[in-house]
Amino acid sequence: MPEMAELCLKNSFAMSIPKEPRQLMINLMYIVLTALLALNVSAELLHAFFSIDKSLNESDVLVEKANARLVNAISGQAEAYSQYAPYREKALRVRETVQEFHEYVESLKTEVIKRAGGTGKDGLPQRKSDKDLTTRFLVSEHAGDQLEAKIMATRNKLLSLVEDPDVRARLENSIPLNVEPIPPDSEKKSWSAFKFQQMPVAAVLPTLTKFQHDARISATAILNHFYNEINITALTPDAFEPVISANTNYVIKGETFQGEIFLAAYSSTADNIAVRVDGRPLPVRDGKAIFATRPDHIGEKKHKLEVTLENPLTGEKETFEKSFSYVVGERSAAISLDKMNVFYVGVENPISISAAGVPSGEVRISGTGVSIKNTGSGQYVVTPRQTGRATLTISGGGLAPVTREYIVKRIPDPVLKLGTNKSGQISAGEMRVQPGIIPFLENFDFQATCKIDGFEVVRVRQGDAVSVKNKGGGFGSAARRLTENAKRGDIFYFDDVYATCPGDKVRRKLDGLFFKIK
Repeated sequence: MPEMAELCLKNSFAMSIPKEPRQLMINLMYIVLTALLALNVSAELLHAFFSIDKSLNESDVLVEKANARLVNAISGQAEAYSQYAPYREKALRVRETVQEFHEYVESLKTEVIKRAGGTGKDGLPQRKSDKDLTTRFLVSEHAGDQLEAKIMATRNKLLSLVEDPDVRARLENSIPLNVEPIPPDSEKKSWSAFKFQQMPVAAVLPTLTKFQHDARISATAILNHFYNEINITALTPDAFEPVISANTNYVIKGETFQGEIFLAAYSSTADNIAVRVDGRPLPVRDGKAIFATRPDHIGEKKHKLEVTLENPLTGEKETFEKSFSYVVGERSAAISLDKMNVFYVGVENPISISAAGVPSGEVRISGTGVSIKNTGSGQYVVTPRQTGRATLTISGGGLAPVTREYIVKRIPDPVLKLGTNKSGQISAGEMRVQPGIIPFLENFDFQATCKIDGFEVVRVRQGDAVSVKNKGGGFGSAARRLTENAKRGDIFYFDDVYATCPGDKVRRKLDGLFFKIK
């Protein structure tokens, strides 16, 4: 019996033991319980194994969520920059390989439970202490030998996706999915006998679960390598659309129509764009071109805009096309929004009104779905009551009523920041001093402030994830404990972020943040 205990201890110490306290505790409990099997297979001991199996499964779910976020981050970069497409393909292959292995091991667990008489009322296998069925299935029938081959095949397939030989060598020594060698003094002649012979069902199930967990953690290491290779801080902007910004789209015959043409998102230092209107090139200065023409008759004027962008990374050129138009008319009234072409609910929207040939004191304005306040000198403030549509009507001074319909939108989603940082890399020291996450309304010309209602923060350290719910934007005590203990290599996710902005009737969900501690 002491020899059996020694064998169990050797078998258990072959497990890869991480530095993370929670995972270390689970593995040490497994070691102790495995050794105790040789002395006393009590009901309490068997139930303790199932507790370990449950903890491993819960940790496995958190690691898989972290892996999914890494794959999404890599895919996002690949969509923005075609040169990163190979990393997206590799990341997807990592997930597929690990998922295939996970399902294979799950089928072994299902077969063990089936042979153990299925589950009882307590949800546990009927013959949880049976050692013969596990020995017969995993050793005599060679299912354990097939598992050994599957572990090595999965490990090699994951490592083959890493092209750099130095990085691959480092990962070979660090990823936990592996087949450990049999100790020289062991009486067992095969790995399957060393791992499973005369081991009860209660001990075999968490052992198989740990192989699944090791595969997930190995995937995390590979995906982190791809993430670092891409270096998510790629060039910005990453979305482009030709835009023409004109003082007005309605001009009087004989007057000059003028508009500024630029490529959104706009950069005043851009020197890699070429602009043509109706095939005629325009000079580009400070990242923008000026288009000017003098119409000679009334009616709608249409033009074709072409903006060619040269990718500074690849030298490839891509052309964006868009048509724009304006109307040439006689004297009439017009409404122009001072800030944008839409109204925003929850804030005051200033507008200017002019009616050529009509004294300003005689101009009248009314609307539906809005309240209007005259601030003087042709200036007004429009406050919408709800999102959707609103109309404004100008009349007075002998002018026939002119009605226009406008879109009413809610305030755009704020951008989350941790201090001054968006998602990316951050030092441990900087993470520790942050008071919370802050919503910023970037490129929004109105005075408005949104507030954070709550979020979830997840810290992943060496494959082990810990999550905390937080109320408000400032870190509560539980969230602060996570951030104040940030260490190099940790990954932090701020997800399920809800905020309320002026005019909101229900809170809104925002895109989360992702940080890796450098």
